[in-house]
Amino acid sequence: MKKTSLLISAALLMFTGLVNAHGPVRGKMTASITIDAPAAKVWEVIKNYDDMSWHPAIKSVKGDGGNKKGSVRVLTLGNGGTITEELKSHDDAKMAYKYKITDMSSTGTIKHAGQDEEIPVLPVGNYAAEISVEDKGGKAEVQWVATYYRAYVNNNPPAELNEEAADKAVTEVLTSGLEALAKKVAPNGKADVKIEMKR
Repeated sequence: MKKTSLLISAALLMFTGLVNAHGPVRGKMTASITIDAPAAKVWEVIKNYDDMSWHPAIKSVKGDGGNKKGSVRVLTLGNGGTITEELKSHDDAKMAYKYKITDMSSTGTIKHAGQDEEIPVLPVGNYAAEISVEDKGGKAEVQWVATYYRAYVNNNPPAELNEEAADKAVTEVLTSGLEALAKKVAPNGKADVKIEMKR
């Protein structure tokens, strides 16, 4: 009996250690908002891949191929940082497009575990997203779904590159973007962003 409980205790300790020291885990964040405006009107604002003037964090966008699959856009942020994204699909009829981040500038470096680690402007890795608009009884439901990992690929990430940092940054991008979109299309309406997170 004593031996069994010792084995169970050892197994639990080992499991706890593994959980605390695990590598990156994929996160999926879904942000949605219902805007008191026709879906087509909302889609008109966001459908052009090389125009993100509706998002408050984006200072400018430089695109190379419009809404064609494989088009690349470079977003310049308010702080001067850049994010490069590739268009994976664009469907005008379904009012949706998918894209992924292929490159980012960094905001500086930190020392962690004896190494210099770059801090990307968005502290995530392998980020892909889809934004879509759907008609819901004359109103527009906009859904922005992002999948990503934390920026640090090894165990024991620094605070700047862990899951919490990634979640916080992605929440800010999606929430501020959808809130600004709602204000632009329906300035007098009230709309709240709903966030759902899975990991």
